[in-house]
Amino acid sequence: MLFLFVGCTKEEDVDGDYKYEKTDTISVLSHKEDYFYPGTSIKSKNKGYVIVDKDMRKSVVSHIDGFDSIYEEGHEYLIIVKVYGPRYGIQDLYEHRYKFVSLISKK
Repeated sequence: MLFLFVGCTKEEDVDGDYKYEKTDTISVLSHKEDYFYPGTSIKSKNKGYVIVDKDMRKSVVSHIDGFDSIYEEGHEYLIIVKVYGPRYGIQDLYEHRYKFVSLISKK
């Protein structure tokens, strides 16, 4: 008799270094700003997205997975994202990751 056990992981936890935290609605402002690597004063050569969460906290993030092809500078967006936080390590040295889910509005 042969038994086959197949394990599966939650869709949200596919990356070993980051874990799913929540699904959130954020605003992406119409311009990009200088992005500094987390926990440092080192500026990236690339600009980052300026986002505002539902608690009105403004931050600059380097990347929103799946959003680059939609974003046009000069437009504000209200989007739904999945938020992933670092699974290990010092929280302040790793930024959260964002994965685009859907577009609510574009102004």
